[in-house]
Amino acid sequence: MSWIEKRLSELAEDGYFEDLPGSGRPISDIDKVYSPTWWATRWIERDAANQSSKAMRTRLNHDIVAALRLPRNEARVRLAEIASGVDELNRLLDTPQQLPAVDVELVMIRGGLA
Repeated sequence: MSWIEKRLSELAEDGYFEDLPGSGRPISDIDKVYSPTWWATRWIERDAANQSSKAMRTRLNHDIVAALRLPRNEARVRLAEIASGVDELNRLLDTPQQLPAVDVELVMIRGGLA
């Protein structure tokens, strides 16, 4: 037994490997066939998600600006709908792709409708 194996064994006996973050969770993609270009595939997937997120942010900004052109009460209702939609969408997205939350009152103040 090498000194590394011995040290790992000692640490395991002392409980250093118990309750580690991620313990008990399945390893993602463990059932997929190994590909030497796995990193490129993941990079492309992440990039596509980022592009989609950018498009959603642009659409969000457009919708907010359009809502601020409405009369005050209608703007408040529309902004509340937008905020609710963003919250619902964010529950489905991974953290890096999530949109910023919409604070209706703050948007109304900044838009001069408060």
